[in-house]
Amino acid sequence: MNRRQFLQGAAVAPWLVGCWPNPQAPALQGSIVGAQHKVGHRLRDLKHETPQGERKKVDVLIAGGGIAALTAAWRLSHGGLDDYLMLELESDLGGNSRAANYPASPAPWAAHYLPVPTLESTVVRRILTEMGLMRGVSASGVPIYEEFDLCHALEERVYVLGRWEEGIYPKAGATSDDLAQLRRFDELVLKWQQYRDRQGLKAFALPLALSSQDPEVLQLDQISMADYLLQNGFHSKRLHWYVEYGCRDDYGTSLIHTSAWAGLHYFASRDGGGIEPKDMQFVWPQGNHRLVQHLSQKLAGRGLSGRLVVRIQAQPQRWWVDVWNEGQQRLEGYSAGRVICALPTFQRPYLLGEPPRPQFTYSPWTVSNLVLEKLPLSAAYDSVPLSWDNVIYDSPSLGYVVATHQSASHLNGPSVWTHYRPWAELDPVTARRRLLETSWEQVCNEVLGELARVHPDLPPLCRQLDVMQLGHAMIRPVPGFVWSRERLQASHPRQGLHFAHSDLSGISIFEEASYHGVRAAQEILRDLGRLHEDFLKA
Repeated sequence: MNRRQFLQGAAVAPWLVGCWPNPQAPALQGSIVGAQHKVGHRLRDLKHETPQGERKKVDVLIAGGGIAALTAAWRLSHGGLDDYLMLELESDLGGNSRAANYPASPAPWAAHYLPVPTLESTVVRRILTEMGLMRGVSASGVPIYEEFDLCHALEERVYVLGRWEEGIYPKAGATSDDLAQLRRFDELVLKWQQYRDRQGLKAFALPLALSSQDPEVLQLDQISMADYLLQNGFHSKRLHWYVEYGCRDDYGTSLIHTSAWAGLHYFASRDGGGIEPKDMQFVWPQGNHRLVQHLSQKLAGRGLSGRLVVRIQAQPQRWWVDVWNEGQQRLEGYSAGRVICALPTFQRPYLLGEPPRPQFTYSPWTVSNLVLEKLPLSAAYDSVPLSWDNVIYDSPSLGYVVATHQSASHLNGPSVWTHYRPWAELDPVTARRRLLETSWEQVCNEVLGELARVHPDLPPLCRQLDVMQLGHAMIRPVPGFVWSRERLQASHPRQGLHFAHSDLSGISIFEEASYHGVRAAQEILRDLGRLHEDFLKA
């Protein structure tokens, strides 16, 4: 398909035909990549098959290759336990922190930033110290970070009423009452940031396990963020959009499907750990794959891709793990002394024969990487300069981030923009069905159609558009889930079987995934008498 044929068939955005004056231009390249859902669905087909030959023995088998799995392996290595093996279905390790590599720049496939850690985020601080990004603390206790890796100005902007403005909250067209409600909401967030219970615990900590469990805090989990705003007199449409943007950004959920506890956690938990401004964040061209690259250094060939864990069975003193080798198209068997299941909880009924856990529901996402020959003039000379994060008010997407933003010459030459589309307006089952039925051409139409609203000269500059459909991208912190018994019990280990995944927190962010990975590894090290330092303790 060449670009002329593509645009003539753009049923979703037919006006795009007028955006491309040269019918002889190179074809738009790209495809739907990654997310091996077709292989993953073999869990059902292979449940009655058994591996042939002798089982390979290993002390610890780690099922999964996301951040929880990588930090578990990292912690085991720090504890002197090196006889472990990590098995991952996808071709690359990292889970939601994978990246694409283009000649113009690497670009993230999902997780694209890391906020500066809180004091309680001891695992994150240790990792950043190892990477040379946290270089100690000042005499007053303020962290000292490598400034080059912190997001350069401008960090964010929003497109509203036909023009860009700095920040995320859309001020253009806002009434005095809108702005008054924004100020009052900011005051409410500050109050929750300063909250401490009788034990000195924060209302909203990172990691979540260190949060206060006082009744007045936990009851926030029983209502939606939409109800919480209305009950507190917040009815401004712009404020609701602004708060919902945060819920869609971290959870892929709408206001009505986000618990008030989780909604407030997004705004109140990240306090900067003593640094100002509190909302500083680490940004790399490849997103959080920069963290994956560091954590992978200790694997030394012990991470195998293209492996689908099919079954985990208890045996006397051992665990049998059956694994589909996609490259060799055969079922393999492993015998492990201990297993860390770092896979999403919804897979456990297939792997372990557990009853289904309907409380665990997941948000689908579409992530698209646009490889641009050069930046559109509309981006280079906007009223507010091109930022790292670029948001379109009242859009179902989250806008786009610019992979080359950290480069001093990012306004010249080629670039890669990553466009994020959570399907928060649909129920997850319907959204996943739509993802499976959507073609690459349809995604291109929708993404280019939206971006052409704000950059009319962008479509002819796009040389490649790759798409990743993530059907179970992140856990949904729906009302009543985060502090439910079901969520809390799901992380309890069995004899020799340990669980590690961000969904065990009810929030899919790096801080929670790394916490559970280290926790699971330390459970093993403690059982073996090898735990000499608690990485979770400040």
